[in-house]
Amino acid sequence: MKKILWALGILILLSVLSIFLVEKWLVKTLPEKINAKEDRDYDILFEDVNLQLFRGSIVMQDISLRPLKDSMPTTITGTMKSVRLGEVNMLGLIFGDVLDIGELRLEVPQFVLIRNDSISKKPADVSIAFQDFFGDLISRGVIHNFILNDGSGEFYTQSDSLRKFGSFDSFNISAVNLETDSVQLNYAIPFKLESIETRLKNLQINLDKEQTFTLGELNYDSKEDAFDFFDLKLAYDDTNLAVAKRSDIQKDYIEISLKHLKIENINARSSIYGNWSIVAGLMTIDSLILHDLRNQNKPRPIDEPEKTMFEGMVEMIPFPLEVDTIRVLNSQITYSQISKGKSQPGSLKFEQLSALVTHVVSTDSLQSGEMFIHGEAVLNGFAPLRMDVTVPYGKKGKEEQFHLEASIDPFGLPSLNGILGDLVSVNINSGTMEKLEITMDANPRFSSNFMKFHYKDLKLELRDEEDKKKKLISTLANVAMSSNNLPENRNYKTATFRTERNIYRGTFNLIWESLREGMLEIVPGNVMQLFLGEQDPSDGGKRR
Repeated sequence: MKKILWALGILILLSVLSIFLVEKWLVKTLPEKINAKEDRDYDILFEDVNLQLFRGSIVMQDISLRPLKDSMPTTITGTMKSVRLGEVNMLGLIFGDVLDIGELRLEVPQFVLIRNDSISKKPADVSIAFQDFFGDLISRGVIHNFILNDGSGEFYTQSDSLRKFGSFDSFNISAVNLETDSVQLNYAIPFKLESIETRLKNLQINLDKEQTFTLGELNYDSKEDAFDFFDLKLAYDDTNLAVAKRSDIQKDYIEISLKHLKIENINARSSIYGNWSIVAGLMTIDSLILHDLRNQNKPRPIDEPEKTMFEGMVEMIPFPLEVDTIRVLNSQITYSQISKGKSQPGSLKFEQLSALVTHVVSTDSLQSGEMFIHGEAVLNGFAPLRMDVTVPYGKKGKEEQFHLEASIDPFGLPSLNGILGDLVSVNINSGTMEKLEITMDANPRFSSNFMKFHYKDLKLELRDEEDKKKKLISTLANVAMSSNNLPENRNYKTATFRTERNIYRGTFNLIWESLREGMLEIVPGNVMQLFLGEQDPSDGGKRR
């Protein structure tokens, strides 16, 4: 009996010793095993490791990343609190060359991304660098599930010196049932998988010395086929008004705030990481606030490119986009302009803006049929308006076109004084706009238009720069002008006319010029010219 107990004790002791020695050997050889891939881009280094043979668990602590190639356009370094390998096939680890891991978990990684400006030229290189890093990490074995918890990062550019240009935090990834032998570049994890969830907060990118892009939160869930962006902002460190005043040239200074952008029904052909390509059923833009400001006291660039129309604007989207429907809710767009000789801008505000855009396709080779736009808004709080636009997608070699029908609901004409401010030399004392409707058929050179402009009881008061009333001139102007233009009037007018397009101004400028010229056709020209307060420069408006 004693011999049996002795033998059993020795066997247990040898087993414990063997386990201890195997664990020690695994700990010693682990750096070589996890960095065995010959074509790897990074070495994974660690200070401490806790290996539990029977639990199939390996926990490496105090991790650091070391890039191996100097020629990469963007490299990633950094540290991690720990890396946990769970459900490890220990027999395969001991006797084989392939790591078989049930779950790879990265805890609190702190990434430092350095972009080499002499090599990297595209914004997508930043996200592609992370995709390549995760691919490099996960391809070192057969890894079934991947989790990244509470990551953060900082972005730097390397030229003559190192400059920080961005950061993020609260980065989380959960990828389930990976197939690491099947590459698929649609997601942050570049392999075929069953599902993936990605979350990130407080992304900040400094676009230049004065302008910053921020994103409050990003969520993606492949099971929901939905992407959510919260609290997007594009803003100047100072206001766009201050930047426009001190700039040397005239251009659009745009600031954007967006509460929520949601992309739903994402097609499997989409790539939501790196080189973006979005094919989706619905995109919802909720609570967009856009402010576009120009300062006409500054010269326009001599080499200014020609502006496109609706189709061209879609084609300028910097990645392939196919969306069945874009829905805009609760939004506001403001166009501000500092007129020549003035210091403060006048503004047009399109408030309570909603829109529905269907069949949006940015890739020229995939375009067919027509894009439709329906929009409704309230102009400066007093004039409800609506617009319907049909944009036929042209075949290669054919010019852009669109058909527009717009109308404005009745409002009191004196309300326009608040928009015009000191931009014109006239006050509107009374009058009601009963109906304004315009139809446009436009191409890059001109638009053919038809307008109805119904008004009654219109009276103007001219003023000089000191704001002194010119009673006699005002009286003569009101006599020369018809105070009513209604269908029942004997001298009722509509306007059929053509508006030449300024190729250096955008589509909405063509719409405004068409409205302006239509009103000039209906209201006596000299009086209306004072009302609008604009004169064409000698270059046909190019530098206006």
